Amino acid sequence: MENVIRDSGLDWTIVRPTRLVNRPGTGRYRVSPGFPPPHGRTIARADVAHFIAAALTEDTWLHDAPAVAY
Repeated sequence: MENVIRDSGLDWTIVRPTRLVNRPGTGRYRVSPGFPPPHGRTIARADVAHFIAAALTEDTWLHDAPAVAY
């Protein structure tokens, strides 16, 4: 399915969170292109939402598939 998104001609970002947990967001997380950051095993859903909102407004990860973790 990623190839369909990549070939769509649209602006896109594929967010790859590590294991999602039900904890409050911290606003502090690590983002890495392609693979999760070293030792990054979990991330709160709230922090994934924070990253998505930032990615939508800043275009930092346009046409990329970053991994997000603590």
